[in-house]
Amino acid sequence: MTTQKVAVIGAGVIGLAVAWALARQGAQVTLFDRQHMGAGTSSTTFAWVNSNGKQPASYHRLNALAMEEHIRLQLTQTNGMRWLEPCGTWEWAGAGEAEQQLQQRATALQAAGYAARQRTLAELQQEIPELRASAVHGSIWHFPTESVLYPALYLARLWSEAHAHGAVLHQHQAIQHISENAEGVTVQLEQGEQWQGDRLVLATGRWANQLLHTLGLNLALIDTSKPDAVACSFLARTAPQPLSLGTNLISPQLNVRPDGGGRLLLQALDLDHLADPVAPPSTHSAIADQFRERYHALFATAGALQIEQIVVGQRARPADGLPALGFVTPHQRVYVAVTHSGVTLSPLIGRLVAEELIGDGPSDLLKEFRPQRLIGKTASAFAPIQRNFPAAQ
Repeated sequence: MTTQKVAVIGAGVIGLAVAWALARQGAQVTLFDRQHMGAGTSSTTFAWVNSNGKQPASYHRLNALAMEEHIRLQLTQTNGMRWLEPCGTWEWAGAGEAEQQLQQRATALQAAGYAARQRTLAELQQEIPELRASAVHGSIWHFPTESVLYPALYLARLWSEAHAHGAVLHQHQAIQHISENAEGVTVQLEQGEQWQGDRLVLATGRWANQLLHTLGLNLALIDTSKPDAVACSFLARTAPQPLSLGTNLISPQLNVRPDGGGRLLLQALDLDHLADPVAPPSTHSAIADQFRERYHALFATAGALQIEQIVVGQRARPADGLPALGFVTPHQRVYVAVTHSGVTLSPLIGRLVAEELIGDGPSDLLKEFRPQRLIGKTASAFAPIQRNFPAAQ
């Protein structure tokens, strides 16, 4: 069989996972990114690997299978580098409607076979000794199979193996135009050079329409250019803190996870409507003060919170919240791979997309996520996405 020549545009977690899987299956892979590896959404994510409340059932299943794929991939890491920490998640919601929603979500997950266990305050404080008892209200749930991921290390794993199988990476290479015919696809680079081959995967996330427009196509995506709690989120990165946290913590006040070397990554989802990607707050802003106050309300004897940076993450999100995965052109030379939850889904999507491109045909797991439902429409044609549980962030 003739070796397939495939370009992947976008070197984030989805693009790298697709390139990795294609290269392992024998394709001749060329990867392009207009900036550098991981420069987009992949570097501004809470990176929580989960399928915690994701709907509908087909989307929950896709995420749950991807969690297993991550574990298998980490187990094959040959040099001891740990980019995935299956540390579990502890969560409580407080009182009222939020507490009821957590109870309903957790019991529904249990019924679906997802690991969810109700725990006591004593057990939670044994896990996190610095946690103030006064900060915890309502039922406490533990989701032991969930993980946190270190994106830079994960990208390094994917690229190292893709490169070992012959993949080539061109960073700081902007694409001007894409075209296809029955024989193949052509990529026009801004510097005037061309790439020609058999297939192309567009994995540019929230920038997908910039290149789809050169094909006369438009995908309904959430607008990430302005403050919107569905589209954008604050992420506060700290200096090393004297906090013995080895798990992912989801609370009404603050989401907190380890970020390596004693550093923490923090979210406060109820503040996200203020997250403006054009003007990320400084470490001396009112937003920073909110993070500090909430941290000290959660933890005692955990040091004064030292925030090194606050960024505004911009989510790659189709307008109905579900992945867009499939061919979008008449000759089936151009394939789109755009999704929220890219960190969780990436190793499974990488494998499934590679199989669809050079394997035995369409995947049953992806049949409900084809991009045609979004083509030629705008986000206003879809019901607003409801972010009523933490994993919907």
